[in-house]
Amino acid sequence: MQNAGEIRTAHKSRQSHWFGIWGVRNFYHKLEIQARAGAEFNLGYFLLIIAASLLATGGLLANSAAVIIGAMCIAPFLGPSRAVCIGGLFLDRKTFWCGLIKQLVGLFLVGAGLAYLITLILLDSTPGIEITDEILLRAMPTTKDVILTLIIAVAAGAGASLAFTADPHVVDEPWGQLLDVMIGVEIAISLMPPAAVVGIGLAFGNFAISRNAAALLIVNVLALDVLGSMLIFLLRGMRKQHFDLERGTRKIAESALGEISEMVHLNSVVDITLQNDSEADIFITLRGHANDISTDFAKGISQRVLERTACRSKITVEFSPTQMYAT
Repeated sequence: MQNAGEIRTAHKSRQSHWFGIWGVRNFYHKLEIQARAGAEFNLGYFLLIIAASLLATGGLLANSAAVIIGAMCIAPFLGPSRAVCIGGLFLDRKTFWCGLIKQLVGLFLVGAGLAYLITLILLDSTPGIEITDEILLRAMPTTKDVILTLIIAVAAGAGASLAFTADPHVVDEPWGQLLDVMIGVEIAISLMPPAAVVGIGLAFGNFAISRNAAALLIVNVLALDVLGSMLIFLLRGMRKQHFDLERGTRKIAESALGEISEMVHLNSVVDITLQNDSEADIFITLRGHANDISTDFAKGISQRVLERTACRSKITVEFSPTQMYAT
């Protein structure tokens, strides 16, 4: 018969197992890589925003919902939104701020700025350019419009997080990229059109339109990044200590690799799978000469992990002989 202490320990173990993302190889490491990639500026990001802004501006001025949808399909705002969410959740200030700046620069400086220039040119060269219903929908929204837009932004952010938490193995699946595209369209719904309206309003000299669209845009960014994305991660049980545990375990294994021959170290791979917040599986693929490795190499890593993180571990080491030749 179990005593009270054993019952509490078993209950805590079940909670630990169910509250979080477990059993997915390198889960937090892959999230970190995607977040940092989403926070980096690159030429492709600006080119896609330029294309999306052109489509959005044309669609808004032509009062064409179909063209506006086309702009949503190519607007690249999923990456920086994910960077803000994951950077904030794991207290990675650089990723958080770079992702937020990337969002704001893309939306206000590039998106709204290009919409402003295009509208000015059209006003000077093309008769019949005027404020349309699609523009007013983002510039002078009713209470109903604001609530619905907020729901869309929160749902888009939640979808971006659920893509990784409802089925965590999606990080390894090829169809995960397609899922990212679909979620990216949802995110662009709440960001790209109001950003273009900010520029259009300035070109018309109607600052009320620009002010209202900018306010709607900022609310959408907050709803998307915080209320949608970050909240879902927290509710799913993702915590900074889980991220730190996976990263710390990886560093311990990599430091052990650094103590053996340089060739083996540089050509080796370390994979971490957290089973719960106190157990981890470590799979190491060593490429080089097996005679460079101590017979108790795996045992030594397991002991280091236990001492430094209080985490029990199961170590698997696979030797993969290699040859290298250079002229």
